[in-house]
Amino acid sequence: MPRLTVKLVEETLRKEVQKLDKRVQVVGVNQSKKKDAYRVTLLKDGRAGTAKLKKDLLKEFLSHEGKGNALGRALGRAVSRLNITYRK
Repeated sequence: MPRLTVKLVEETLRKEVQKLDKRVQVVGVNQSKKKDAYRVTLLKDGRAGTAKLKKDLLKEFLSHEGKGNALGRALGRAVSRLNITYRK
């Protein structure tokens, strides 16, 4: 398993978010203050939202080489929250 860095996490999340919704972009990934999670900022149609993902979830996804669906489910919730929150 590769070493977990912010750059690796950002690349992985960009690929997964594009699978869910082509219009959503990953603006940035920051490590939380406690260093046990990552805060992901998403942008869709000019509206931004954030999601907090645990480090364990990302490690599990990377160790199974993208075969786990827990990360996809967590990102799907964040993307759908963008859709629901900003609906007119």
